[in-house]
Amino acid sequence: MVHVPEQVHVIDSVKIASAGQTLRGALPVAGFERLRDTVCDAANAGNVDYEVAGGADARARPVLRLKVSGRLELQCQRCLGGFEHALAVDTTVRLVPEASLEAEHNDDPDEPECIAASRELDLAALIEDEILLALPMYPRHNVGDSACRSDAEKMGSQQVSAFSVLGQLDTLKHKAFTSKE
Repeated sequence: MVHVPEQVHVIDSVKIASAGQTLRGALPVAGFERLRDTVCDAANAGNVDYEVAGGADARARPVLRLKVSGRLELQCQRCLGGFEHALAVDTTVRLVPEASLEAEHNDDPDEPECIAASRELDLAALIEDEILLALPMYPRHNVGDSACRSDAEKMGSQQVSAFSVLGQLDTLKHKAFTSKE
């Protein structure tokens, strides 16, 4: 087992898979350029922990198993407030020569995704890709969660109907029209 310091982001995927090595470490969320746009306050978002284990699948093909965990504060799509998301990624990718990457593409859901085997694999980019794929498309609190309040609830307990507002607007227009006569 090897601990990868935070500043090391390039690994030899072929060597790790063939030797069956395991790498562990942590990466700062602020260092993920694409993920920063998704989380609230990326500068203070902390780290994600990762583990990359090399090995082979049942047909002796080289694979990397990637586990990533952490907590991310996403923006709730209902109330636009912070939404804490427990990140738990556990995926396997199969390493194939870059020349045959397109031919190896398989739509079988039981087969792992393929990536190009590389002696200089950008580990941080792979981790960021897997995090982005694991995030909910529309992050939001559960219905009725006390942490999530709609705009009407934020204004107070009174419920405002769009139709009642339109009715009031119509009344105001009528008063304005009749006062000009």
